[in-house]
Amino acid sequence: MRGGKILEVVETIHEEEDCEFSSSVSISSLSPSPSPPLTHLHSRIEAWTLATRRQADVLIRVQGDCFQLHKDRLISRSSYLKHQLRAVSDFTLSPPLNITAETFRSVSEFCYSANVLITPSNVVALRVAAELLGMTETRDEEDENLRQLTETYFCGVVSLNQGYASMVLRSCLALLPESETTAFLVSRCLGAMSSAEDGYNDLSFLEDIIVLPTDDFQILVDSMSIRYNSHDVLYRIIDFYLKGNNMGKLTEEQKTYICNAIDCNKLSSIILLEAVQNPALPLRFLIRAMLVEQLNTRHAIVSATTNQPQRITCSRRDSYRDHSLGDLIERDVVRRQASQLKATMEATSGRIQALEQELDDMKKLLNDHHQSDQKQIRYASDSGRSASFHVLEDDASRRIKINERGSASSSSFRFSVREESRVGGSCSSGTTKNFGQRLISGLRNAFKGSNSASKKKVSMGD
Repeated sequence: MRGGKILEVVETIHEEEDCEFSSSVSISSLSPSPSPPLTHLHSRIEAWTLATRRQADVLIRVQGDCFQLHKDRLISRSSYLKHQLRAVSDFTLSPPLNITAETFRSVSEFCYSANVLITPSNVVALRVAAELLGMTETRDEEDENLRQLTETYFCGVVSLNQGYASMVLRSCLALLPESETTAFLVSRCLGAMSSAEDGYNDLSFLEDIIVLPTDDFQILVDSMSIRYNSHDVLYRIIDFYLKGNNMGKLTEEQKTYICNAIDCNKLSSIILLEAVQNPALPLRFLIRAMLVEQLNTRHAIVSATTNQPQRITCSRRDSYRDHSLGDLIERDVVRRQASQLKATMEATSGRIQALEQELDDMKKLLNDHHQSDQKQIRYASDSGRSASFHVLEDDASRRIKINERGSASSSSFRFSVREESRVGGSCSSGTTKNFGQRLISGLRNAFKGSNSASKKKVSMGD
């Protein structure tokens, strides 16, 4: 009879799922582990069915795969499933929960036996699933929930091995933004890799970050800005991202928004000096960095000035003593600090001058453009006036020539003078020297003709 029940359970599972299950029962070591048996979850479900004499009563669908499980085992471990399975027995685990069928298979195994196989390839998925499904409660002091198991593995294995951290980082990037918003896994991997030897110089592990969408990268840097006390690593990552493939894709506003995650007060003096001279960073961030650099320089100068009288007194007091090795080292350190301070001030001053020159060039370009527009407007106006002037000039010249041919009539003279006045009034602004000479000559001839006619009339009257 028992064999018949076992067969019935197995047949039911195969009918509902039509898929194979795989898992394991313990946290893996650093060495590769053999593939777990394909029917491991089936055996756990079967064992629980025989122990409780109850069939699986809920159906969970995940990305096309079906899992027929016991409700009491799920709700005892997951607060999320406990809430969702209150009134339903058929539930689909769909987005926005970023959980795959393989991950849920491992989660189900944990619900039945409190053991699960954890490796660098699945620790991120299990850690995220533990947060999304609310698997954070324990039944007693000796019991461990899924979040505790994955967190222990991450801290004890991934954080101490740069190779595993690099592998886990790729898994984290595939599960953004959940991998960062739920457990800060991306920033923790980057911190573990950058803290290793030559972590600042070898940035090859950041190649995958270049292709991140801007929104996901913004979530990452905002999280790192809150978690990190020193922003040197954050500056390196942002600089690497801006100089990568996104150099020509990001707008100035997007760059500024990304760089706002960097607190210049949390940068070391060397990194701050480099940031001031970095042309890839937006102008607003450069100005903020320069102000912080100037403030730090001022504090250093004030501190050096305050300590200088005390140093002079000490030097006079010890003038009769032999200089020890410590004194020589201290003096050398002071000289180096002074030299570094001078170099910093010169670099900052040079950068400010360069920015001022750029502003002057921009102002000059705007002025030249404005003057060019004014010249074009003036030229168009003068061209219209010149055309009107030539027409009137030809008309006036013809009338003057008629008077020169012998017209001595006073009415003709008045008409010519009136016409000349009209022409002169309309074209006074554009009259040339040649036209003036011809006008004067015409008037003289007109007066001569008028005088001769008057003399003839007088003589005839006599």
